[in-house]
Amino acid sequence: MDIKGVFYSVVHSNVQLLYPPRCLMCGHAGRNGADLCEHCHQQLPFNQTACISCALPLPVGTSAGAVCGRCQKKQPFYDQAFSVFSYEQPVIWLIQQLKFNEKLAHARLLGELLANSDCVEKIKAEEEVCILPVPLYRKRMRQRGFNQSIELARALSKKTGWPMELNAVERARDTSAQTGLDAKARRKNIRGAFAVVEPLLQKHVVIVDDVVTTGSTANELSRVLKKAGVERITVLSLARAPLNK
Repeated sequence: MDIKGVFYSVVHSNVQLLYPPRCLMCGHAGRNGADLCEHCHQQLPFNQTACISCALPLPVGTSAGAVCGRCQKKQPFYDQAFSVFSYEQPVIWLIQQLKFNEKLAHARLLGELLANSDCVEKIKAEEEVCILPVPLYRKRMRQRGFNQSIELARALSKKTGWPMELNAVERARDTSAQTGLDAKARRKNIRGAFAVVEPLLQKHVVIVDDVVTTGSTANELSRVLKKAGVERITVLSLARAPLNK
């Protein structure tokens, strides 16, 4: 480490001592340098029982390796999906604070929770892998000022060493908000929303999103990627909505 690196390391350590991380949920001291305390971490709704195909939360007690009814009827275009949490409180609050209130500190916490989760360890990456955050349409990107999926993916890329792909796929049209639409309307709304504009060199693409509700967005993006020649697709989300959401 050079002199400048040593200087910044010392400064960072002193700042951590003077201003230790505080839990974003309760304000108490964070755990292991994170913005979340041990008590609040234990309250998070981890998605421990889920469909092995689409990560849909399943009833507690469901046997390991179960596939939900929808995936039994029709397999999605992606090959596998993992989600760290069920989309319930307090995860809903943490995500909404990031997306709608520009609380970028939440991006750091949520990104670390994603990157350090058991879900990442389940992704088999024998091939070359790249991370693809779900693109936002240009207008929405300008309005929001950031893409929450990119913010989450940064921590994942740093943890795994997998590169992020930000230029190969674009949001080709401005779709209406998916909130409030049923599954059929969501599929219709998102159809044709993505376009591959540059070749993807990696054989395995890991799509990163904050919340998967019905899976329509991830499925449409996967359809376009498979058509462009991608061999394997994993969907990795921070939260997966139960069927009643």
